[in-house]
Amino acid sequence: MIALLTALAAAGIIAMFAYMLGMWLEARVTEPLTGGWPLSMDNTLVVFAVPCLNEERVIEETLARLRSVPIPNFVVLVIDDGSDDHTAELVNASSFPELTLFRRQLPEARGGKGAALNAGMRWLLDSGRIDEWDPANVIVCILDADGRLEVSGLPRVLREFEDPLVGGVQIGVRIVNRAHRILLRLQDMEFVTYTRIFQVPRSRSGYAFLGGNGQFTRLSALLSLGDEPWSDSLTEDVDLGIRLVLQGWWTRFVPEVTVEQQGLTSIRRLVRQRSRWFQGALQTWRLIPRVSAMSPWRVIIEFVHALLSPALILVTTFMVLSFLTFLTGAVLSGEGRSLLLRPAVLVSWYVLTFFPALVLGLAYREGSGIGNVRLFALAHTFIVFAVTWVAAGWWATGRLIVGRRSWLKTERTPGYEIPPVLAPRPVLVHIETAEAPTSLLFLVRRMSADERAEALSV
Repeated sequence: MIALLTALAAAGIIAMFAYMLGMWLEARVTEPLTGGWPLSMDNTLVVFAVPCLNEERVIEETLARLRSVPIPNFVVLVIDDGSDDHTAELVNASSFPELTLFRRQLPEARGGKGAALNAGMRWLLDSGRIDEWDPANVIVCILDADGRLEVSGLPRVLREFEDPLVGGVQIGVRIVNRAHRILLRLQDMEFVTYTRIFQVPRSRSGYAFLGGNGQFTRLSALLSLGDEPWSDSLTEDVDLGIRLVLQGWWTRFVPEVTVEQQGLTSIRRLVRQRSRWFQGALQTWRLIPRVSAMSPWRVIIEFVHALLSPALILVTTFMVLSFLTFLTGAVLSGEGRSLLLRPAVLVSWYVLTFFPALVLGLAYREGSGIGNVRLFALAHTFIVFAVTWVAAGWWATGRLIVGRRSWLKTERTPGYEIPPVLAPRPVLVHIETAEAPTSLLFLVRRMSADERAEALSV
């Protein structure tokens, strides 16, 4: 039985390698979309939604970046999901006209990121703060509490939404402290190589996957999914992106704009985080019947492949066990040792294990600032690092078996450095009032271009 599973795992790995190589070659020969439609900033409102649960270590730095967003109309909505630290106090201390804090309390709070986002958006809609805006012209950007958005790239992202069929856009994700430790560098490599190999080709066909950080979605697209567009899946971002495509919207990926986030500095915390992602991926299997009825065929193949990837990871476990069993037997046996040293055996194991290092290294080389020798070593180390997904997969499977579906929150690290904020935006006008600062938002931001010019000249 193990031999059969091992053979199936080997065949699956070879097929995965071929698929990955084909996607990377396609990404190299096709230019990513660059928009090109005329953009009217005055008619677009961006809502930055930042869900928080005990984020006192990082929230101030994220809000400092959002102060300098270079667009005329925006809202920053911080959704405090029942924090019991100083998150809310720090948000209030960071107050600026575009900032609004929505606080959830137990027992409604702490039901997962999707529930927090649904509650926050429903509160914003019911508050009347954006009633004057056409939902088609409202773009919702989801940022993690540690997300450092490249604010100067926002006009580039918004350009994609001038196409009325585009419902969602995902930007690149990088690890902010990637140069500090090898584990952090490997996490950065994971994000970059995945997007450069898979997301760029998908984007050209209009079905790039959405992530939980740096996710932009059109409000009218969200509303087309119902009153609660985000599901209770542990990967509510992937689930949302797939359902948008099923609803007829296009989703795009913009690689040249990024958001940076913290990496994890311990293997245990990393596996814990990945187990949540893995369990969420298993929860999306409920969408496979609907995906199978889609067209064209390539979209079906891409989505089914992505949804079933967790199963391949679990089956790969048997190949790892087979390798360890073979290696142990070879070491204990003189005849086995001679067999182990045969060139054909060494080459076959190397190809099955480390061949992806070639593609991964090439995909990560651009912009990494790493020399070829170090990059070669890093890519091989990444293959070993990827075994963490096997551990995470079985952890997630065990949680599903015992019926545990709670949210495993990612821990933060305090005090990482913030580079100079890009593209600072001048204050347009200041009005003294006794009301809350947020009440001025739409009065100030909806001024015409002539009125703004007049205000600046005063």
